[in-house]
Amino acid sequence: MADYSKGRSEEELEPFFPNEILRHTLLTFFFISAIMLGVLFFPESFQKSTDEFASFQTRPAWFLLPFFHLSTLINSKIWSVVILTIYAIMFITVPFLDRNSERSLWKKPVFLSIVLINIIMIIALGWLY
Repeated sequence: MADYSKGRSEEELEPFFPNEILRHTLLTFFFISAIMLGVLFFPESFQKSTDEFASFQTRPAWFLLPFFHLSTLINSKIWSVVILTIYAIMFITVPFLDRNSERSLWKKPVFLSIVLINIIMIIALGWLY
């Protein structure tokens, strides 16, 4: 087996977790946020409307329905972006907050309730529209 640590400094041998995972997570969050901000502030550029279909209301894809419905419930675009950003940050930080050695989700009542509340909220907001 090859030794990849030979000839490399300590800075080049940084651990994959949490350094690289954090970088990938932040970059993914940045791209998703940029797309969501583009859709919220420039919806016309993401819809191909012609004169004959000008009154036709398009709906987002099924996996974006909860977030679209949440943005229609909140009248301010800035507050909807803030709430979605806080939700995304909380979604990313939940695994890092879990310091329990137990791996089964059924034996973690706090995190099980967080998962169930999120699933119920996503299903409810998806069906309400």
